[in-house]
Amino acid sequence: MIDAVPLYPATIPLAFFIWAPALVMLLFWLVGVWASRQGVARFLENDWNGFTVADVEKLFAAYGEERRARYRRRVLPADVAFAFFYAIVGAVIIAGLMMRGQPWWVAALCGGGWLLGGLCDIAENLGVARLLDKYPTVEQGDVAFASRVTQLKLVLFVAGVAGALAATWLVFKPLAA
Repeated sequence: MIDAVPLYPATIPLAFFIWAPALVMLLFWLVGVWASRQGVARFLENDWNGFTVADVEKLFAAYGEERRARYRRRVLPADVAFAFFYAIVGAVIIAGLMMRGQPWWVAALCGGGWLLGGLCDIAENLGVARLLDKYPTVEQGDVAFASRVTQLKLVLFVAGVAGALAATWLVFKPLAA
């Protein structure tokens, strides 16, 4: 029988570090396609500069009642499911790296982007749902919350992509030596 490589437990297999990030990126693309097929351009959720009350009012007015309803009932739940998924992937990356002997801070840097980004994405979706539910009344506080967590989510998601690549390198590096 072949012995397992030391420090490489079977709890989180090496393949996870390849396939889980690939699946996150595939689902990222599929949620965008799903939103497009629903006729909902996700301008608010992809705005790196943040958005204002005027931006929200203009966009929601352009959507009309039917597309706002599709956004609220179809697109946001899909995005919440995606956010939970990539937050869990980030947490498993942290656990997998720590099981393989990496310091906690290295593991947190690699998986923390997706873990915290997913939580920010969920908060953002709750904020956007609140905006949709209260429309045509759009309050500055609700917009400010949704806008800031959107910006934070975008930064953390990109950091999570870089962290997942670094984690993949870290887990396969000893095998190449």
